[in-house]
Amino acid sequence: MAPTVKSFGMDLQIKDILEFVDFHHNIMVFLNNESRQISRDLANEFGINFDEYGYTLNGGQPPQKASQAAFNTKNTAWSRNMFEPITRVFSKPQRPVLIEDGIGAVLDTMENNQHIFPILRGDVGSFSKHSEEGPSEVGIVSGNQLSVVAGYQTQYNLRVVFSGSMKMCGNAAMMATRDPLQGNTIQSSSNYVLCTEMVEWNLQERGVVRATNVRHNKVGDDRNGANPENYKREVDIEYFIDIHEKKNGEWIPWVADDVQFQFTMLDPYYQVALEQKDKSSPTFTYQLKTPWRLGIFKFVVDYKRYGLTYIDNKMEVSVIQLRHDEFPRYETTG
Repeated sequence: MAPTVKSFGMDLQIKDILEFVDFHHNIMVFLNNESRQISRDLANEFGINFDEYGYTLNGGQPPQKASQAAFNTKNTAWSRNMFEPITRVFSKPQRPVLIEDGIGAVLDTMENNQHIFPILRGDVGSFSKHSEEGPSEVGIVSGNQLSVVAGYQTQYNLRVVFSGSMKMCGNAAMMATRDPLQGNTIQSSSNYVLCTEMVEWNLQERGVVRATNVRHNKVGDDRNGANPENYKREVDIEYFIDIHEKKNGEWIPWVADDVQFQFTMLDPYYQVALEQKDKSSPTFTYQLKTPWRLGIFKFVVDYKRYGLTYIDNKMEVSVIQLRHDEFPRYETTG
C-alpha cells in the first residue's frame, strides 16, 4: 500500500476492503515505517497492532558471508524466526530474511482471535527504535513478541497477509540474501522463498486440504453405495474419510497423525485421533462400538490447524432399538 497516504480516497473505505474479503476474496497488505494511521486501522480490524509511526524494526543477525555493501545497514532487521506450528506449510528459512524499513506488530491472543497467527516473527535480538532520540526511543515490545509477517484466515478459508516491510519482497532484498554456497541462485534467497510461499498461501495454492468420500458401515459389511441411516445398539462400525493436500496444482494424500474425530450426541462418546494405516493413501479411519443410548449421533471431523484450510465435516446417524428377539435372554434354574 502507498505508505504515506492519509486516506484511501472517497471511493474506498476500510469497510469496503472488509466487504471485499467477505465476498470471497483474498488480499495482501504491505506496510513500512512510514505507513500512516489509515493502514494501521485496517490492520487493527484483523487483530494486528503495528508499532506507532516513527518506529522502525532493527536488530537480528545477518547471514554469514553476507556483503554489507549489498544492503542498507540502517533501519535494517534480520530474522529466520518462523512460527513453529506453520512449518508444515511454510519452509523454515535456512538463512535470515532481510527486513528493510520494517515495522513489527503485536497480534491478538488466541483467546481473543483464533483466526490470526504469525508467519515470521522478529529475531530474539530485534527491537523497535524511534527515529527521534528520547525516553521512548526504544519500543516496549521486542524480540519474538513482534511479528513481521502475519496471516489471517476467516471461518470460510479466505486469507489475508500483512507484511511489515514493503522492501522485503523487492528485487534488491532477494538479490542481497542469495546463498553463495548454493551458487547465488535466486531460489537460494530466503526472501525469495518466503515471499513466494506467502503469495501461494494467500492465493490458496499452499496449505489447502479437503475432505472427500466420507463413509461408514458395520464392520464386516460390504459397501453398496449409500451410507447406512442407522445402527443398532452396541454394534461395531467403522468410519472412513479421505483427506487430500493441494501441492503444485495436484491433490495428493495428506499425511498427519492429529486429525481429530468425534462421535457425539451433545457430548462426545468418542474423541480420538483418526488412524492413517497407509501413508500413501488419503484414507483415515477408526473403528468404534455404538453406545447403548438411543438417539441421533454425529460423526464429526473438526480439523483446524495454523496455515491450513479448515475441515469441518459432520454426518448424522441414528442409534436405534434392538428388535424384540435381539435382546439378551437369561435362563434361571430353580
